[in-house]
Amino acid sequence: MKRTISIFLTGILTIVAVLALETSKMQLSTDRKDTFEGEKEYKTIRITYPMGSREGASAPKIVMEISENWARITTVSNRRDADAPVQATYLDYNTGREIKTALLKGDESIYTIRSFTLNEGLEFLDETEIIAGYECKKAKTVINSNTLEIWYTTQLGMYGSVQPGVAIPEGIVLKVVRNGNPTAVASKVELFNEETVLEPTLRGVELKAPAFNYKIQQSRVIAVNVFDHESIYFRDIPKVTQLDEEKVLRFANGSILMRKVKLPEENMGYSIFTELSHYSEGDAYDRTGSIFVIPTERERSFFDGLLHGKESLPVYHDKDGNPYEGMVVTDDYLPPLELMRFYTSFGVRGYNHIEVADYNWPDSVVFKQEVTDYAPILKGDVWVGAWIGNYSHDGHNVTLDIKYYPQRESAPKEVYPLFATVNIMEMAGQAYPENMFRNDSLTVNFKIDRDLIDGYIRYISTGHGGWGGGDEFNPKLNEIFLDGERIIAYTPWREDCGSYRELNPASGNFANGLSSSDLSRSGWCPGTVSYPVYIRVGDMKAGEHQLKVTIPVGDPAGNSLSYWCISGVLVGDVDGNPAD
Repeated sequence: MKRTISIFLTGILTIVAVLALETSKMQLSTDRKDTFEGEKEYKTIRITYPMGSREGASAPKIVMEISENWARITTVSNRRDADAPVQATYLDYNTGREIKTALLKGDESIYTIRSFTLNEGLEFLDETEIIAGYECKKAKTVINSNTLEIWYTTQLGMYGSVQPGVAIPEGIVLKVVRNGNPTAVASKVELFNEETVLEPTLRGVELKAPAFNYKIQQSRVIAVNVFDHESIYFRDIPKVTQLDEEKVLRFANGSILMRKVKLPEENMGYSIFTELSHYSEGDAYDRTGSIFVIPTERERSFFDGLLHGKESLPVYHDKDGNPYEGMVVTDDYLPPLELMRFYTSFGVRGYNHIEVADYNWPDSVVFKQEVTDYAPILKGDVWVGAWIGNYSHDGHNVTLDIKYYPQRESAPKEVYPLFATVNIMEMAGQAYPENMFRNDSLTVNFKIDRDLIDGYIRYISTGHGGWGGGDEFNPKLNEIFLDGERIIAYTPWREDCGSYRELNPASGNFANGLSSSDLSRSGWCPGTVSYPVYIRVGDMKAGEHQLKVTIPVGDPAGNSLSYWCISGVLVGDVDGNPAD
């Protein structure tokens, strides 16, 4: 009997304990509900959004702090570049303002302000999801053809968005999905009892949003100005007899500009571009142009010809004995290294007064091309040149910058200029390469100092001869042989020249409806750069090698010549020790 009573009492106590536990759970749930939807015990919220797949304290992350109707969004990373802008974004929910601030290198401060409206442009959906422990609702919008899915919670009783300025719901955004790919997903939500002052003290210059964003994008770019609105022409000017490192020098009757510039010594962490702005000051025609570097590490250089005449340059002879000055590498000479070949438009700016229906001529043409391959050359003190082949007194105007854009570190390469048949000293008598390929080949004997891995030749080829039968308008096969083996056979040809009609105000117009600038050409178009072709040669041993180029050049017609401007530079990763 006593045992029965004991079991009965134990059962009652167990039921009471279970009821008490359930009551406690219900009370905790009620308390949490009251906290979220009534009076909040916390005053500040901090939310962490990991960036990428890495985890841990050192992994980069986005952090949003919320307090007193303000939200502040920053990026935290232990790997931040010392020159990178220090940025923060603020959302002022009291006045509906988004404020972006940035501290640039040199302690320059800028900021921009724009307004936002809660729920603007959002479509609210029925889906829900638990993120970082909180129930989130879903909204969707489309911005610039991008579909954004916004997951936000109202359980925290505050506002904050890691997608600032647009698509801001009434709640805290814990997840953003762009075109099906998550771009921000909260991993941790922290609650603090203390208020945090998040309103920024604005310093520096206020910019409109586009100017602010552009300044941020360009803040880490190193831009070295080489030429600033310099004229290239053909005139009777005094000859330069010695190099002046402080001035822009003019050679070959003003058709060549040269200047020594100081480029960054450490450039392996950059993508490098040449950027040339050009317009006509009086020449209406499309002309061949080149941006180049003069290597000076060997006993002789292209400066010998510029200062003392073409006869001072090493000479290459074709099978008929015709001389071509300074175009091919020798044991004691490196030819000019061509960074970019470009073709001027038909008279942009200088002839913009010519009216053609449905065309609005631009103020200038900008040519921009990557030259990161040549990073080992484009550092320290370098002589950079610009040439436009023309016989016009008023000619052309150019502005040239070499720009370095931060990127990941890359291994240094070996660079060997091999040949450049572009007759840069044309206006000082340097020969056209007319007969160089006529029933013959350009043969280049060269030596590399170290074994190369994954070598390639950066090759530019354009045909010239501006009449119906000339090589400008007739496709010709280019074949290249390395150490007796053919490594490429291709035809340089551009059929897209009509895409650039708006750059060519002085272009002639034909009865068939085409313009001169529309016509297809051998590797070039008026108003564009000529694309380099990358010819893989693979691994190469240090020592002697031979390269041959064959092109079936067209026959002359009276005083009109066909010829090919080609340049080739061997590039490769380094392996092994210097050759004996």
